[in-house]
Amino acid sequence: MTQQSQPSAASPTVRPTGPAPNPETGKVPRRWLGLMVVCLGVMMAFFNVTGTISALGRIQGDLHLSPATFVWLTSAYSLAVVSLVMSAGTLGDLIGRRRTFIAGAAVFTVGSLLAFVSDTSTALIAAQAVMGVGGAAVLPSSLTIVSTTFTDPHERTTAISAWAACSGLGLAVGPLIAGVLLEHFSWHSVYLPNLLVGALAASLAPVLVHESRHPSRRLDPAGVLLGTLALASATYAIIQGGASGYAEAPIVAAYVVFVLSAGLFVRVELRHDDPMLDLRLFRSASFSAVMGVAAAAMFGFVGVALLSVLYMQRVRQDSTLEVGVRLLVLFVTFIAVSAVAPRLVRRLGFTMVLTAGLLALGAGALALLAAGPFDGYGAMWPGLLVAGAGGGLLIAPSSAAAVGSVPALQAGMAASAINMARQLGNVLGPSVLGTIVTTRFPGELHDRLVASGVPASGADGIVAGASQGGGSAAHLPDSLARTVAHVVPQAFTDAVHQGLLVGGVVLLIAALPCALFVRHRPTAGLAGSPSDQRMG
Repeated sequence: MTQQSQPSAASPTVRPTGPAPNPETGKVPRRWLGLMVVCLGVMMAFFNVTGTISALGRIQGDLHLSPATFVWLTSAYSLAVVSLVMSAGTLGDLIGRRRTFIAGAAVFTVGSLLAFVSDTSTALIAAQAVMGVGGAAVLPSSLTIVSTTFTDPHERTTAISAWAACSGLGLAVGPLIAGVLLEHFSWHSVYLPNLLVGALAASLAPVLVHESRHPSRRLDPAGVLLGTLALASATYAIIQGGASGYAEAPIVAAYVVFVLSAGLFVRVELRHDDPMLDLRLFRSASFSAVMGVAAAAMFGFVGVALLSVLYMQRVRQDSTLEVGVRLLVLFVTFIAVSAVAPRLVRRLGFTMVLTAGLLALGAGALALLAAGPFDGYGAMWPGLLVAGAGGGLLIAPSSAAAVGSVPALQAGMAASAINMARQLGNVLGPSVLGTIVTTRFPGELHDRLVASGVPASGADGIVAGASQGGGSAAHLPDSLARTVAHVVPQAFTDAVHQGLLVGGVVLLIAALPCALFVRHRPTAGLAGSPSDQRMG
């Protein structure tokens, strides 16, 4: 790990904040090149989310998926990431963060290849799960690499912000690249960028990324097993419950497994002298609040993005490429604000910036309620702009707050915890808000059809067809077909508005504990010396 020299009393107070060339060699320092490599891995992990979402319609039409199978196309990836991210962080502490990153990138590449050649839903879902295993290794190891490589507080500020911004960049380019590829090729082509970027990251990391590991970390097999089981059972119940109903016997059983395994996990970790997750960290109300902020941020940001995609595709009838272009307002704003968030944190502190981020993200979700079924894009972009700004104020600062709040030797543990919280939010956003849309839409449509004069028996058939995204009025007389063409966008917009309302209210409520309990204000940068920065 490259050590930064300490400035003398006579040295200027301005520190480097970017990859300035070495004055002696004219070359960019190796640590900044290594940052570019790990950022490739982060982009790859998030590109897969929006790239796959953009291709869902084409995949469903080609593979003729049932609703129960359809939900797992993206959820298999999320399930693997959430379940394994803590264990992967421990693995990085034990065998080395660079080695774990390389292994994760390689596994992700293999999964992308499997997805590219898949010709059945089972094969594609299995490939998504393999990519999730790789993503679980890439995310915590990459953040720990950044936090341990950049020892200067101001350099670490810039580096963590770049790491976080690349998650938004991956989300942003997903719909764009997928749109371009789908214009000319089959849905299989959407997985080619993952394959290429994963191979590039895995091949460059041994040369450019610094290795680091925990000097005394020991394996906690019981903690790894119980923690993985608890996260997997809870995530499965959330995802499958949204599709089949939360009162179904398998879902109830999954929650029972979660409660039992989580209780045993807490018991084991509190008694272990070197636990996978030091639960004493959560004695700090501030650290716990930051975990909640990270989950709420991804819940809202990914949820807003998903509902916006559904609205533009199902109501506005935009093409995949058009959706990608119009979502740039959300993602470019996110990236731009992420770049200035470190300066705001240094001036205002974590409390104010994170609270403002939650309020802005919630306000953006609520502002999208102004977009009606027949409005132009002008009614939509202000909400996307505000939501993007809110996300930019949340992702990098919450990551830096978690990593900078613990001793240096626990940086890997904090990185795993914050990534677990973010990925849990990434699961909850689409699952909860998407479920609201899919469950509200049929009822809204049926009521509107009956009120418009469509017979109840005919309304049932139209609802069934519209719920699957297919044509719903082809068999009706022209007058009723016009009615249906008018009513379907209204009903779907109402359902999307229900999801946005719930998401916006949740984010606004989450701002209260953030304002009350996050009490960390850095003195030397966004993520300064761990020994000097404590939360609580």
